[in-house]
Amino acid sequence: MPLSISSSKLKSSLHLHGAPGSSIFGSGGGSSDSNPHVDTTSSATEPPAPEQDDTEVQSPSAVPFTSPPTVSPTSPTLSSYQQPLSDEARAKKQQELFDSIIDDKLGTIPLRLIDTTSGKLCSTGEFYAHLKESHAYKEVEVKILRASEREMKAIVDTFFEFAMFSHRWGAADDEPTYQHVKDALSIYDMTAPAEIVKLQKFCMTARDNQFRWAWSDTCCIDKTNNVELQESIISMFSWYRLSSGTIVYLSDVTDEESFRHSVWFTRGWTLQELIAPRLVWFYKKDWTPYIDSKQNHKEDPQVVKIISQTTSIDRNVLNHFVPGLRDVGPDEVKKRMGWLASRRTAKIEDMAYCMMGIFGVHMPVMYGEKKHAFVRLQKEIMNLTEDLSLFDWVGEPSDLHSYFASHPRCFAKSAAECRRGSSKLPHIKLYKMSRDLTTGLTASVIRNVKNLLHDPPHGHFIANGKMNMQFFVHEVTTLTPVEMTDPTTHGLGYHVKAKGLAEMTITTHRLLPDITDEEDSPSYRLVRMWEVGLIPPADAAEIVDAEAEDDECPEASGKPPSWLGRSKSMLSDSLDAVATAVSHNSVVMFLSYLQEPFVAQLLMKRKHGGPYERVGTTERLIAKPSLGSVHFRGIKTLIVR
Repeated sequence: MPLSISSSKLKSSLHLHGAPGSSIFGSGGGSSDSNPHVDTTSSATEPPAPEQDDTEVQSPSAVPFTSPPTVSPTSPTLSSYQQPLSDEARAKKQQELFDSIIDDKLGTIPLRLIDTTSGKLCSTGEFYAHLKESHAYKEVEVKILRASEREMKAIVDTFFEFAMFSHRWGAADDEPTYQHVKDALSIYDMTAPAEIVKLQKFCMTARDNQFRWAWSDTCCIDKTNNVELQESIISMFSWYRLSSGTIVYLSDVTDEESFRHSVWFTRGWTLQELIAPRLVWFYKKDWTPYIDSKQNHKEDPQVVKIISQTTSIDRNVLNHFVPGLRDVGPDEVKKRMGWLASRRTAKIEDMAYCMMGIFGVHMPVMYGEKKHAFVRLQKEIMNLTEDLSLFDWVGEPSDLHSYFASHPRCFAKSAAECRRGSSKLPHIKLYKMSRDLTTGLTASVIRNVKNLLHDPPHGHFIANGKMNMQFFVHEVTTLTPVEMTDPTTHGLGYHVKAKGLAEMTITTHRLLPDITDEEDSPSYRLVRMWEVGLIPPADAAEIVDAEAEDDECPEASGKPPSWLGRSKSMLSDSLDAVATAVSHNSVVMFLSYLQEPFVAQLLMKRKHGGPYERVGTTERLIAKPSLGSVHFRGIKTLIVR
């Protein structure tokens, strides 16, 4: 059926429906129309068609078509698109953005800072007032409509640049506290307590280095407020991290030799104050720079060398440390604990609290819990990582839980322990070395290994105060006291024989009950923790296959097929039910790993049916599998108290 519509209405309809060269928001695509509903164009050769002059148009679908109703320019449907924000509305939105940037900044900086210009202690509310009085803030106000988010952020970041103070505390009564300085008009006018001079020198040094703001733990934290104290301790690592510079005052340093032996390197809290900041300046006893330079002292090769030798912290860690435990390498937990092993703090709990930022751990601060704080730290670390070096410690276990160390010094690593660690041989070498050992493997052994690799155990966890741990377990058959002949050895010695392991000698500080034939006799186990690192890499099997083919080609050499080929042939029928995703080569490499020396722990069960507890030893236990055929022991879950 033919349709009859005017050409002007058709044009209006095309504008509304996004025809080429037109826009619902106004002119576009080269069109000069200022209103999509009113045709204002004129032409001498082609005047607009009159309303009553209809043109016949054939509809392809033969369905009646009705022109859309005329929409006025003030229609509420389109007004939000047609009407831009007023300058007043835009200014309001820009101010809200500026305020949010300021709030975000105030949420990351310390709760209090000292104004190095006036010497007055300021809090968060006063920060905002000082910022609004600044020339930079007023410049943004004047051009608020044109200011970009980047400009706003740069102004706020620059205004709130602050310096952190790191030092060794003097006597408690001599250090200025929050109560001393909170009402002072200026710290520069104070004459007491005795260490106020140190605080004044720090603030003047920060001011000379163009820092408007400065922070010192002695007086910027109200330690009588438990909530504030807890927030400050948890946030302290990030404050040092976000600072524009950290000024370290070494009251016992006059030259390089005294720098090496400064007491500052022996304190617990100064560990994070060394690692966290990106820029550090060291100052000597007379408040002159340790090196005559404005550069970052942590980047000076000689300074870094001395610090690394003194603290056992790798050089690259000093400037490229990443807090937390995401994607860390093996032994990272023990390495970080080792940094703290020779340090000390005034309060026992601080040995744990000063490490929270380094490990990326957040936990409540509860002074009075004593050594339990360090156990809580280890529990939190266990929840964040699969790094088993957390349990690779020597010394006395915690009274709270025997599988955790009682003190960071348990993680001190001696050179002898490093030399006695298990070897890390390439996969192909392990494969070649294990051929003779694994020739007699039975189908059941290979099946069990494949099942284990296909569905490995999950992580360790604590439930009802007891730890559930997955181990390779070696039952101790004899525990014989032995007199130690080495005069440097401290503790009680025992010869230990366990199934599947070579005999070894251990030393401990406690007397161990004898193994008897009685029903309630104590029992012992030497255990190896399950670790995901024992699972061969996915591409290792292909590498081994390629290497094996290169080394042994029966057709070319006339030699008999390799043991692996024989095993595949003999056991193929028996292994049909086992997950095919696990190759024979992976089984071989896994069993080869188990033939390597490993770090073991000694567990004791006091009576039948009770939980196990870890026995503390005076040195690392390096167990060696006994010679002979491979005896695969499946994973067992033991409950450890």
